Amino acid sequence: MNQRWWLWLERAQATVPLLAVAGLAGFTWWLVQSSPKDGGDARPALASSSPDFELDKARVARFNAQGRIEAVLDGAQMRHYPDTDRLQIDQLVLSARDDKGMGLKASSQMGEADHKAELVTLSGGARVTALPAADQGVGQRNQPVHFVGEVLRIDTRTRVVSSSQPVLLQQQGSEVRAQTLHYDDHTGITDLGGRVHGHYDAP
Repeated sequence: MNQRWWLWLERAQATVPLLAVAGLAGFTWWLVQSSPKDGGDARPALASSSPDFELDKARVARFNAQGRIEAVLDGAQMRHYPDTDRLQIDQLVLSARDDKGMGLKASSQMGEADHKAELVTLSGGARVTALPAADQGVGQRNQPVHFVGEVLRIDTRTRVVSSSQPVLLQQQGSEVRAQTLHYDDHTGITDLGGRVHGHYDAP
């Protein structure tokens, strides 16, 4: 009985190194499979829906190729959201003027804009005033035009004011209400849509 037991023990001792090698090989294979592959595409970082910076009494200015200021955007507070690359503005004030001297002034309780102040959305007591050039000819076109609404959009590049919500147009005693608006400051043409009512004094 003792001889058989010793024989079994000798065989077991001879088997241990083989089991250790097999176990090490298995662990190495698992480690290789679990490790990230070289050259693989990295997962893009998730964009944050929280602002990455917030500024008080901030200003954004846009210049043309000649260095002339085309638009200035001021806000009591500005927050930048990296996921959309947009600015959210409290107490928004916008001023823009083209090379002919025609200007747009706007204000609202809140607003949004891109980082170049090219596309601006005003909301909450929005008001936009189209100012004629100083050397504008005689006629009603040389009077300021005011647009009032809850939501107004301005493209400061094309100088177009638009809205898909009710708006009030005011100019030199005239008042017209409409459901939609498209105003081109270059041509002075105003397109009012939906139900339009009010009074307009022709020049």
